[in-house]
Amino acid sequence: MAPPGGYAFHPQAYAKAVLHLCKHSSSSVLGLFLGHADGRVMKVLEAIPLFHTHALGPMLKVACMLAEEHCKSTDATMEIVGIYHATASGSTEMTPVKAIADKIAANFAAASVWTLDASKLPEKQFAFKGMGRVKDEWKAVGGDIVNLNSEALSETSRLIGEMRFLDVVDFDDHLADGSKSWLNETLFTGEKIEKMRID
Repeated sequence: MAPPGGYAFHPQAYAKAVLHLCKHSSSSVLGLFLGHADGRVMKVLEAIPLFHTHALGPMLKVACMLAEEHCKSTDATMEIVGIYHATASGSTEMTPVKAIADKIAANFAAASVWTLDASKLPEKQFAFKGMGRVKDEWKAVGGDIVNLNSEALSETSRLIGEMRFLDVVDFDDHLADGSKSWLNETLFTGEKIEKMRID
């Protein structure tokens, strides 16, 4: 069920997810959103880039387990609250990830799914279409209940323009080269967005 107070996105979580999707714009891409409910608001605090190849069940299970361990070690209140994805065709349907979304929702009733709408990026607008779980059905999330400040949108646009998406490491990249960190701890080091906070 969609939180009554809506969704608040941390600027870094939003930017990291968008950069991940931009890096692999000709592939099917999948990632996790981590966060927690804070009163009436669902706070999306972190993005974990997962795949730009096929999201195979066993690898997804491992990735989710590692993401849960990361939550426990950094912020005990944080958990997997949703997924983000994009398709090579640019479709904004959630059909390709519905089975994964259903599994996430089985563990977290207020789970959400966010699909990239690339047409919004040039206009510096919030570039995701959201779906929330309501009584065993996925329903569209209204744009009026999504909170992300315009400065974060502008900074994300600037980072795309500077091709910083090339620096994003996802779980696929980590599996190919274990020295690469899929937590992307230094992705925004020295950038203005590094100091931005969630509204």
